[in-house]
Amino acid sequence: MCIVPGSGGLIATPDQLVRGIDIPELGILIFTEYMAEAVGELADVDAELRPSNKPYRIKYDGVELGLIYPFYGAPATIFALELAIASGLRKFIAVGEAGSIHPEVGIGDYVLPDWGVREEGTSYHYMPPDYVPRVDNKVFRGLRERLDGRGLKYHVGGVWSTDAVFRETVDKVRRYSSQGVLCVDMESTALMAVSEYHGVEMAILLVISDELHSGRWVRGWGSGLLKEAEYMAVEICLETIVSGLD
Repeated sequence: MCIVPGSGGLIATPDQLVRGIDIPELGILIFTEYMAEAVGELADVDAELRPSNKPYRIKYDGVELGLIYPFYGAPATIFALELAIASGLRKFIAVGEAGSIHPEVGIGDYVLPDWGVREEGTSYHYMPPDYVPRVDNKVFRGLRERLDGRGLKYHVGGVWSTDAVFRETVDKVRRYSSQGVLCVDMESTALMAVSEYHGVEMAILLVISDELHSGRWVRGWGSGLLKEAEYMAVEICLETIVSGLD
């Protein structure tokens, strides 16, 4: 069965769940405990940060921001993003983790995805099957300038998003890598598609947490290298989103 977006009126809408909740137009989205710890150290946070469907409010450098901290996977992430958009979010940066499928991309590196391969199911309810998600906007360029300004190693290219973590097979890793895809995650292409659908400006910064390109799984979780890289990624994204991107 080929999934295509529906054309009838919506029955359940995010507005019905966020009545009385509003957040600023600018925000960031995070996924991990390392990132939540970084937000807690870098920004003013009124609540304990735990994965949640509903957005938080934080303050960084005197600027009020929305914060999305969803559960893993495209469906859960888009559920949270829909609620945030209904609450007022209009521009954000997502900070995530990804596995490298390219030999030149290693644990602790950064990837700025500017297009993606859709193997998650959520985006197909928003965009047609032949849609290729792409990112090229002021937030993306501002994020790139910040990375350049700090002299950090990063890569620009494709991301492959899948719902099936344990079906990342050798043939797919090789095929997508040969097409310019650098890494794999579970959410990025859904974030790109849904943001475009709603007219919300966004960019994504991925931290490489593990490697699959060699044909075996090399994991970086628990390492000081990854924790430091994620802390810096959060700092860069906070700096970028409050830096006057009008």
